[in-house]
Amino acid sequence: MKKPVALLLSVLLLCLSAAGIAEAPIIDLAGLSFDQLVALREQLNLAIWNSREWQEVTVPAGFWTIGEDIPEGHWTITPMDNRFTHITYCEKVKESGKKYSPAGKHFTYLLISKTHAQHDDGLNAIDFDMVSGWHFINEDSVTFTPYVGKPDLGFK
Repeated sequence: MKKPVALLLSVLLLCLSAAGIAEAPIIDLAGLSFDQLVALREQLNLAIWNSREWQEVTVPAGFWTIGEDIPEGHWTITPMDNRFTHITYCEKVKESGKKYSPAGKHFTYLLISKTHAQHDDGLNAIDFDMVSGWHFINEDSVTFTPYVGKPDLGFK
């Protein structure tokens, strides 16, 4: 089962990376099983996440697992324009599933957009070096962008 998916992915990536190709060829996926299609989708998501063109993603409110829903790595997280949201980045969750467990490490913040009327009252962005297996919980949509380093503070 893994060989056909790996072969298909290799052919797809080769076709996509070949210079001078205007558009990707159509690949017939009808013969693949559900499990093969899911595995292919996961591999394609990883390839997209690792591409240079991928710059930012809006993550809707929810409970997300790093390494499954959100790729591990160093991310800057900002709230949507004119919005604020509570976020939690945590190591463990309660047995019920969707809330962080105080038994593990956790970081909870209120993010307030620079365009929100209350923006002077809080943090407008934060960055985390996210690790597979940890969890991210957000009450409202946020934007994830690759971390590009500390901002210039203006010292001479």
